[in-house]
Amino acid sequence: MADNPLHLKVFGQDIHKRQQRLTRLFSGLLPYIARNGELRGAYAGQQLVGVLGRLAPGRCQPSYIETLKLAPALLASNSPLGWLRTLRWLKQWSALDPKIPHWHLGPLAVAPNHQRQGIGRALMEVVINEANGVSLYLETDKLSNVQFYQKLGFNIIATPILLGTKTWLMLRSEA
Repeated sequence: MADNPLHLKVFGQDIHKRQQRLTRLFSGLLPYIARNGELRGAYAGQQLVGVLGRLAPGRCQPSYIETLKLAPALLASNSPLGWLRTLRWLKQWSALDPKIPHWHLGPLAVAPNHQRQGIGRALMEVVINEANGVSLYLETDKLSNVQFYQKLGFNIIATPILLGTKTWLMLRSEA
């Protein structure tokens, strides 16, 4: 995830700073996802090598209280300019969120040395099989991800430009 185009725009070009900033952001974001949906992990022995979050229908937009709980991680994750970019990015994605009931997926991440081994696909297949007739929605900023998700039955519903970066909003209808 460190090389995602939006992460480069928001967290900077320096790989070490970007990884630190992403770690700080996810230290607040992952507990939010766990409270409002669930996190799935993939393991190689005792080592976590993949994660997939999903927010429950009607729970993907944080309440005022949840926003306050997220604020420390957002503030610690970046410089003031980067923080403003993060807020702009998340506000734009929030405004584009589908109005239909859906599971909101993300993040999906697999450790670099475990990629291309079917871990991401296996995590996705679990949530697809558990959708119970509810649509699945996600955003991505990498074309290779678009092709991966299309193979899993997701369709592109919009391609907005966020912070000068092309993004794809994708939906897998279960209705």
